[in-house]
Amino acid sequence: MARALYSLHIPADHLSARLQGAPAADADLRLASGEQLHRLLLRQGIVHGLDEAAIARAQEQIDAGEALTEPIILAAGTPPVIGRKGLQPLFPSARLLVMATDESGQSRPIELLLTPLVRKGETVAGPGPPVASQTGRNIFGQEVSCPFPAEQVIEPGEHVTMHADGQHLIATVSGYPRYVSTPSHRLERLRLGIDRLIKITPDRMQAVLYLIPPPPGHALPDRDTIVQVLDEEQVVFGRLPQAIDHCLERCGADQRPRHDVVALGALPVNGKDAWLRFAMEVGSLPGKIMGNGEIDFRERNMFIGVTKNQLIAQKIPATDGIAGRDLYGTAIAPAPGKDIVIRTMDDAALDEATGEIRALRNGVLSMVTDNSVRVCSHHVVAQDVDFETGNIVSRDAVDIRGSIRPKFKVSVLGDVLVGGDVDKAMVRSDGNVVIKGGVIGKFATVQAHGDIDVAFVIQGRTKSGGKTVLRRHGSYCRLHASGDLHCSPSALIIASQLVAYGSVTTGAVGSDIAPPSLLAAAVVPDQLHRYFELRRTIEEQTQAIERLRHRKGSRAAGEELEELLETHEANRRQFARLNLAVPKEREADDNGLAHALACTIVATGKVFAGTEIRIGNSRMTLPMTVGNVCFRLQQQVSGEAGTHAILIIPNKRQK
Repeated sequence: MARALYSLHIPADHLSARLQGAPAADADLRLASGEQLHRLLLRQGIVHGLDEAAIARAQEQIDAGEALTEPIILAAGTPPVIGRKGLQPLFPSARLLVMATDESGQSRPIELLLTPLVRKGETVAGPGPPVASQTGRNIFGQEVSCPFPAEQVIEPGEHVTMHADGQHLIATVSGYPRYVSTPSHRLERLRLGIDRLIKITPDRMQAVLYLIPPPPGHALPDRDTIVQVLDEEQVVFGRLPQAIDHCLERCGADQRPRHDVVALGALPVNGKDAWLRFAMEVGSLPGKIMGNGEIDFRERNMFIGVTKNQLIAQKIPATDGIAGRDLYGTAIAPAPGKDIVIRTMDDAALDEATGEIRALRNGVLSMVTDNSVRVCSHHVVAQDVDFETGNIVSRDAVDIRGSIRPKFKVSVLGDVLVGGDVDKAMVRSDGNVVIKGGVIGKFATVQAHGDIDVAFVIQGRTKSGGKTVLRRHGSYCRLHASGDLHCSPSALIIASQLVAYGSVTTGAVGSDIAPPSLLAAAVVPDQLHRYFELRRTIEEQTQAIERLRHRKGSRAAGEELEELLETHEANRRQFARLNLAVPKEREADDNGLAHALACTIVATGKVFAGTEIRIGNSRMTLPMTVGNVCFRLQQQVSGEAGTHAILIIPNKRQK
């Protein structure tokens, strides 16, 4: 039969020697007889504090080949005595050196004060005669000097109160006594406090048990004691008995401090927002951000046919969620799901009772936004919009198989699909606009209440009430979006202005020979337009004031100059108050900071130095050429949006 294995443990303070059982991989001894244990102690030089009865008990178990069920202390040194006057601690203590690893990975010894657990209401210090400091002796017979040469005076600290008699210190919580020292010449003041056995996190969702090994002659608290302390702390919900047992077991086996979560609150389950469940395949909406952070650039499914009374979609109502509970049993209300406002237009109708959206007649389906549904007729123009067709004004969805020629206009209430280009022409739609070709020329403009999807833009302008998707390139153009603005990863942007109230994604931006571009996220396009107008007006007024003063003299005053100065100052005040991150109709107390912090500008290609970057009210001119980066605001303590800096960080979502 294989004999049991043992390990002789001597802590770093050399104040004890303990024989304990060990697994084969960790054992450093294989003792065949009790006599070998006696010779081992002599060989180690352990001569002081030997416990002969414990040694004899250990020898008997070794001779019998029995495994140790618990450690046996074979020798105990004499710890030094700390000199004190006044109040004296009423609990024993011992010091333990353990090895700890710091942040740099270096191991170093730290000293721990071991004290027994004291319960709430117990007396931890009382009157006693002065005690002189004394040196100790370790198990090798060496002297151990007192770590505190000065006299000590004990005062009440955290979670300790002075009794009404002024002679006793009382613990106000259950835990371990600890000292905080304040040296003063030959007198050292010790504030005696209590480290809680159970600590509750600030959110009241976790109770953490902090155990330390007991000093010699004392035992760890048992599970019932810890449950009683949980009762004291009024922790009534989410207790974890197995975690308590595990923490006790590991602390006793390792003889090191240990902490574990022994009670958990239950987080609330927030409600789900209301949403539209479509009864037909409507296809993807271009520019949708997928779960992996990539952008969906699939083509929009246009002109989906519907028949009279056909079910288009059904509103799924928001849910209330499930309440949570903290450690004290207090209910935590969930955030209820948000309702949505469904807009139906033209020949689509919503039944408020059932949440069903149905077509009132045959036609085609248009989704202006995720919650806006329209049904209208389908008008096909099989050629270019030119002198033969004239301008097109329609309430229908219009499918133009050719291009829109210079100076012609298309104004419709439904969706617009252009198979060719918008060449120095104008398109306006209350729905979505998809242009297979490009928007070309200074006077080419495209406006839509919904999304705009275009292959390329050269010198033209687009303005969408939703998303804007650019598939190939843009040069000397202006793209504005009230939602997100997404360019394909291969897109090239030259000398252009990309402004979105949401986020911006793009490919390469700029070149060595072209003027710089502007990339702006969390910026209201109309507010930015007003910003540039005010800045230009203020510059013109400043020049006019200088010309008047130069002509009439610096001290000259006149009605014309006074009126100009007054208007100039009013514009300056308006310019200083202008908030680019908030639409004019938004409440005045919303500065748009939270929205700006959530928006980003992501460039998968190279962005040339000199490019202007704006996020909300913060701006920067790119000092160097960078590539595959993300721009976002750095949140600071200040609540003013203008004080936030724009960070340039690697774009980890792209490879």
